[in-house]
Amino acid sequence: MFVYSPDYTYQSHLSPSYLAELNDLCQRDYCRLYFRDTIVCLDLDAYESACSGDNDVTMDAATGIAEWRDNHASGDRHLLVELRFGFKSTQHFDFVNMKRKVAHSRDIMNPELINDEVVFLYDPEIAPHAKSVFSRLSAQYKEIKKWQAMDVEGFNNYVVNRDTLPYKPENNLNEIEEDLKKKFALGGLNLLDGLVKYWLEQMSTYNLRYKHAESDAIARVILAFLRSLSFDEGTIEAEFLSLRIEDVEHYIRD
Repeated sequence: MFVYSPDYTYQSHLSPSYLAELNDLCQRDYCRLYFRDTIVCLDLDAYESACSGDNDVTMDAATGIAEWRDNHASGDRHLLVELRFGFKSTQHFDFVNMKRKVAHSRDIMNPELINDEVVFLYDPEIAPHAKSVFSRLSAQYKEIKKWQAMDVEGFNNYVVNRDTLPYKPENNLNEIEEDLKKKFALGGLNLLDGLVKYWLEQMSTYNLRYKHAESDAIARVILAFLRSLSFDEGTIEAEFLSLRIEDVEHYIRD
């Protein structure tokens, strides 16, 4: 899975002179806004126009992306993107010119890392046909094996905003819950409290490392279990439980 890496774009040798947003390019070329998110990119057409006066020899844009695994982004690189909205059919694809655009764009971005796959964006009714044509012609043009034809919806799934991804905890939350149940069953609050204290220390450590999502996930499991317990109002057990619940609530993120 890919996520956007705007910092890689900001660090490009073409930045800041040719920084833009994909929607800026859409508005300029098609008088429409196609993307729901702000996607920072490099305007390769503008760069080439400034250099040679010709803006039809490059891909439209390069945007920073990274691979996403286990809550971490790595392998920053640029993704080359060509906007090809407004096509009515696939009969007039100039594959020689498209190949030149990809090759020249890679040269422009050198020595920065470029993703192997490149993306050509089409309207929804054309994208499936373009994908079929790419597949058929990949035997003749081996470069096309790395070309991805898709519509905007597909692109939104191909590269995503990391803030929209669900958090994947480092710890097994089910095991934590089972341990809490076992401790309480074996020794009541006294034995349970030792385990809760351990996790309070762990959550504090996670917060010091700015892993707030991890401490939040653990705290929610512990808090749910503690709130499931019930003691007579006014008893020592009830007051003690209330204090521990407050301790754990401290690690819940709003």
